[in-house]
Amino acid sequence: MKMEKINILYIHGFGSSYDPNSSKVKSLSKLGPVSGVSYDYTKPADENVKFLINHILENPDIDLIVGTSLGGWYAAEVGSRVGIPTVLVNPAIEPHKTLKKYLGKGVDWDGKEYHLTESVVSSYRDMTHKSAGLILLDDGDEVIPADGVFAKGYDSDHGVLKHEGGSHRFEHMEESLEEIESHYTGVLPIYGFGDN
Repeated sequence: MKMEKINILYIHGFGSSYDPNSSKVKSLSKLGPVSGVSYDYTKPADENVKFLINHILENPDIDLIVGTSLGGWYAAEVGSRVGIPTVLVNPAIEPHKTLKKYLGKGVDWDGKEYHLTESVVSSYRDMTHKSAGLILLDDGDEVIPADGVFAKGYDSDHGVLKHEGGSHRFEHMEESLEEIESHYTGVLPIYGFGDN
């Protein structure tokens, strides 16, 4: 039995913006329509969380939140608050530590200058354990080591799929689609949307 299309919200990572033409978004679109929103990663975490929650409340057809890197942190945080399942791709589990190397002025992936302050970096806490999430990892992630997910115990309350090789940009979205669909179908009864 083929399941209905999944409406996916995609949350990008630090120094980036939503790109509907990215390879990850194109792969995810095989599961259903993908929308995205660009947030200001130079603003404090709670401001962005409120912004993303408001976006979801204005778009109540969202079934699944997929976030990469810092977007994975936001997906976990927002998903746990609004009760939507998540997929966290090479997530930033300790952004208050990993973002420190980007403090000050820099240039993002779109070629735009940014300024990241200490107060913004310290506004983050460790990623929540409360989301109903599947974590996708590339073992070759050079920015956030995949082993941190296990060291911090996220594997005890999230499903984890770790791929050999790859990078922080995550090279295995296409290979993960079946697992994402299975995860989504499996958590529906938890949220009261399943047939059980």
